[in-house]
Amino acid sequence: MLALISQLGICMLTCIFFCVFLGELLVRTFHQELLFPLLLVLGILAGLRSCYKMIQIFMGEKESDNHETDKMDKGNQ
Repeated sequence: MLALISQLGICMLTCIFFCVFLGELLVRTFHQELLFPLLLVLGILAGLRSCYKMIQIFMGEKESDNHETDKMDKGNQ
């Protein structure tokens, strides 16, 4: 579980930093100040979506592990 928490933090920060970097680059290139906040929000939303998908995969694996254990227990009875 500790690895999942670390991975969620890294995933969230990577998305945010990438969009902040891209937003800063576009602001300097095109001189449009509105691009930075838009890309910042986009980075936050992308990070949330990535974390959500990662948690879904993690919980799906845990549930399938429990179902296999239940099947094995029923077979032993």
